[in-house]
Amino acid sequence: MTDVLYFYVSIFCVQRSLFQGLPAGVSYVLDFLAGWYAVPVGLLLAVLIYWFVGATSADRLANQRAALRGLLAALIAWGLTVLVELVWLLVLRGPQWKEIVSEWACWEGIPSACPAAAVGFALGATLWRRNWHWGMGCILATSLWAVAQVSVGSYYPLDVVVGTVVGIGLAWWLSSMAWLDRPLDVLIRLARRFLLA
Repeated sequence: MTDVLYFYVSIFCVQRSLFQGLPAGVSYVLDFLAGWYAVPVGLLLAVLIYWFVGATSADRLANQRAALRGLLAALIAWGLTVLVELVWLLVLRGPQWKEIVSEWACWEGIPSACPAAAVGFALGATLWRRNWHWGMGCILATSLWAVAQVSVGSYYPLDVVVGTVVGIGLAWWLSSMAWLDRPLDVLIRLARRFLLA
């Protein structure tokens, strides 16, 4: 277990050397993109716009289903990343772990699935199944967000990989569930009563 964790963390040393010495302007942009404002707001605006897009009412209904599936996948992905972090906290809470990791040069904290990657890729992959243009836009924005979070040291590189696998896996799994259409249609009808569709 210790060797696996050390390998996981040591990849961060290589990555850290790549991002050291960046110009101040680039570092400022990466700090801004790594935060929980710019990209998440962009993703939510994309979902909101996608909600109203559609040439016919059938297209609009299909887009609204895809948007709701994407939001559901993103919510579940976020919950799973929190659960992974809690498991790591339970595993690494003993005093023997604190002694071991205190000697590692690149230890930056407990590794866990990156929530930014999980949430963004869940949303992007869900939209991709309906319209690859919208999905690609969300995936590119999420990739930029995740790289920025790794570059500022918020997450390890493999945290992003794990978050990506969680997000995309959930998106494909939820998109294949045809029985979800009925509850989603109920939510869409409720939204239409409030002039949101």
